[in-house]
Amino acid sequence: MKNVFLLLTLTALIMGCSSDDDTNAIVEVDQSIIRITQVNTDTNEVVISNLGTTSKDVGNYWLCLGPGTYVQFSTATSGTTALSPNQSITLSYDVNPTSGGLSIFSNNTFGSTNPEILLDYIQWGAANQARADQAVTAGRWDDVNSFVQDGSPYNFNGQANQFGGAFWEGTTVVNNTPGIVKIAQVNTTTDEISLTNLGGTSIDVGDYWLCLGPGTYVQVSNATSGSTNLNPNQSITLSYDVNPTADGLSLFSTNTFGSTNPDILVDYVQWGAANQARVDQAVTAGRWDNATNFLQNGSPYNFNGEANDFGSTFWN
Repeated sequence: MKNVFLLLTLTALIMGCSSDDDTNAIVEVDQSIIRITQVNTDTNEVVISNLGTTSKDVGNYWLCLGPGTYVQFSTATSGTTALSPNQSITLSYDVNPTSGGLSIFSNNTFGSTNPEILLDYIQWGAANQARADQAVTAGRWDDVNSFVQDGSPYNFNGQANQFGGAFWEGTTVVNNTPGIVKIAQVNTTTDEISLTNLGGTSIDVGDYWLCLGPGTYVQVSNATSGSTNLNPNQSITLSYDVNPTADGLSLFSTNTFGSTNPDILVDYVQWGAANQARVDQAVTAGRWDNATNFLQNGSPYNFNGEANDFGSTFWN
């Protein structure tokens, strides 16, 4: 009888221990929250952070700039892709500095609106970027018309579960450089000239003059029916009859057409042949590189330099 009682007691103890183990078993739940926390379009770098409470290896995750433009995290960094809570990694990814829409996907189901797959999103520079509709549906962005402005780098300043433009800010760049007006394009086929303000402040170019040589002038205000006030990076197109074969075009800020003052003779371009009208003036003013240098291969001729670049090297 004692043996029976002892056996029952041991069985009860074993069952009690088994029940206790089941009750206290710890099942780890994935509480990682993987977010884009910075986009630097100047350096083509994207910072990814784990804002959750558990570690996560994100090597198989994907960055996406739109259909056909993907990169897996593991191929965008030479470092570890295992992120502990509050840890970040920097990925190399070629992004558009002007505007773009960037997504994180946890797998390669890029058409998904499941928030466990489309994990995060940001768009900058303009509305309605790639996959904005998807991101809004997934709750990873607030509105297709909401985008981050002011300039790169773009920084996330929200909490782990906050999404949308309100939780991002651009780096405001104040450019007080005076207006710098350049000839940006010459189209000899359509007889059109484009001027662009590459400075940091607005400038009205209505009183400026285009000149193809002595006796051949037109004031900017008479060559367009639109506004002549140019904000930074804004352009206007002017109608002006130019020689398609060869010519030299000057831009003057006043009607002192014999001047070599670079504040008056502000830009120059010659095409088709060397030694066009006023090229010597332009070289003296520092607005062209050499009287024998000219643009070839046909119209339109496009300026591809910066505000303070002059000469044939910066045209194509």
